[in-house]
Amino acid sequence: MKPVRAILIGAGQRGAEAYAPYALKHPNELKFIAVAEPDEERRRKFANVHAIPEKYCFTTWEEIMEQPQLAEAAIITTQDWLHTRPAIAAMERGYHVLLEKPMATSLEECQQLIEVSERNQRQLHICHVLRYTQHARKMREIVQSGVLGEIIDVDHRENVSFWHMAHSYVRGNWRNRHQSSPMILAKCCHDLDILPWILGQKPILLSSCGELTHFRSDKAPINTPERCVDGCPIERECPYSAIHIYIEMQPFWHSYRETCTNFFNKAILDAWLKNPALIRNFSRIFPFLRQITDYKGWPLTVLTQDPSPDKIREALRNGPYGRCVYHCDNNVVDHQVVSMQFQKGTTVTLTMHGHSHVEHRSTRIEGTRGRLMGVLGNGGGWITVEEHRSRKKLCVDTSPPTGEGHGGGDSQLMAEFVAQVRAGGYSDAIKEAAREALFSHYLAFTAEQARIEKKVITINPEEIYSQ
Repeated sequence: MKPVRAILIGAGQRGAEAYAPYALKHPNELKFIAVAEPDEERRRKFANVHAIPEKYCFTTWEEIMEQPQLAEAAIITTQDWLHTRPAIAAMERGYHVLLEKPMATSLEECQQLIEVSERNQRQLHICHVLRYTQHARKMREIVQSGVLGEIIDVDHRENVSFWHMAHSYVRGNWRNRHQSSPMILAKCCHDLDILPWILGQKPILLSSCGELTHFRSDKAPINTPERCVDGCPIERECPYSAIHIYIEMQPFWHSYRETCTNFFNKAILDAWLKNPALIRNFSRIFPFLRQITDYKGWPLTVLTQDPSPDKIREALRNGPYGRCVYHCDNNVVDHQVVSMQFQKGTTVTLTMHGHSHVEHRSTRIEGTRGRLMGVLGNGGGWITVEEHRSRKKLCVDTSPPTGEGHGGGDSQLMAEFVAQVRAGGYSDAIKEAAREALFSHYLAFTAEQARIEKKVITINPEEIYSQ
């Protein structure tokens, strides 16, 4: 059977490094035959890796859409505010589309995407990768089994680590809601997608509060320069130091270690954090250790395509990621709580904050017959279920294989997308999944409205689904 042919629009971190590697691991299932990317270095690198001829390398999405339909599928991973037009153009030209989340930065554009998909009978899949993780699927299975009884309350937390907050939402592409989208949409449309899916019910009341508390110019310590590398007097003690985050990389590996369930990997990371010189010496004998000692993945590849020490230092001197976190043009919130009541009376809180010591999501589901507690982080995940009467305790390791992004969700998403494209058609299940993605975005926009206007908003799920 021939592989599904695909084009990539946007060869940045998510497109080139998270989704496209599936084609290299499974060449009989997926093959990229064209790419559109304005950055020449990224475009050439992707073309070389996937053996794409020069004539099928384009600078803009408009250029690739001027061609006759080149493939069955289009994977669109441009910046958030550049999703709508290429996705619409692709579906109207016959492509089935995999679109990075968020779908768009306005509810009107999200609705437009759904309308174009349904009118043209083209598949539209949104990269809500949490749905595709073993972790989320296991939580859903447990809840739907009834072992917890009637679900009374849910506390779900998106614990964004202090260094990730600084990287993506203070210095990075999602720092300014006017240039990208509100924080609750950019970071938590995943979470607003899985909560109704896991519970099997939808919210009918919603309120929200939050603000930007810390990463502001009025919180800047005295005499801090514009950049961390410009002789900052508190650089050696500041947790947000770009040198600490990108050159020393201690926070990254600490987060991984804290949620790692593999004893061997955890021991290696302990040794690396305590004595990096020792592990570096051992890496000469044991090449697998170079995954740590010579690490060149995210977030380093966001700074430079060639994350060598010299290139990273150059990026910190001249690029946005070397800026002091108190002297950036960011305005998205650094903490927000969304409170909801669902159709069956279940109360749910979603807490997003950017000051976590460790990067992870945590979930607590309380039922009339038991409780579930789950953690999913960079290093792995686990779920525990405890029954009230019997005191029975079930522990499930939900960690993906080492190196799998987003808890294994990236690769599983790609596997299911390829299977759906290969099957062809436009099933009711595909239509329903796209509308569920629309509903999650509606919840994010509604949460932002509730936060700004300081009010409780009534939701009619059937009305949203029928639009």
